[in-house]
Amino acid sequence: MDLEKPGNRDDVEAAFKENRDLSDQDLSSLDLSGIRLLGFNRENLNLSLANLDGAVVAGANLENSNLSDTRLRGNWVAGVNLQNANLSGADLSESRWLGTNVSGADFTGATTTGAKASGVSWSSAKVPPQDQPESLIVFPTWLPFLLVGSFIVALILIKKQRSSK
Repeated sequence: MDLEKPGNRDDVEAAFKENRDLSDQDLSSLDLSGIRLLGFNRENLNLSLANLDGAVVAGANLENSNLSDTRLRGNWVAGVNLQNANLSGADLSESRWLGTNVSGADFTGATTTGAKASGVSWSSAKVPPQDQPESLIVFPTWLPFLLVGSFIVALILIKKQRSSK
């Protein structure tokens, strides 16, 4: 089966916005830097040699996809299924990985300089990155509420102390 080769990034964005489906598309070697791919299901996608620098990929199923030699510098990968994906030779420098399934994925020769991750089990990969990304500090969702609440309580106590004088 021949895959359709989009002409450029605009073609990819239009197809994605229309129906969140990139089926039958060969995205290899395209410049998709900064693109936002949120909430799509496309197994076996070919993104080899593509430039996804600064992209955000979230809530996606890319099981069995080919991302070999893909540039993923400075991008965010969150809640993505990369099970059995090929990321050999990929440049993941300065990227951020959150809650991503990499079981069975191949990271042979992948570059991870400055990459950070949380909720990623690199040991489940077929070939984990040689230099595994550092741990990304993720604050619990309740922490901002605690800080704001503490600040409000402190203001109330200060105001109460001043009014009692």
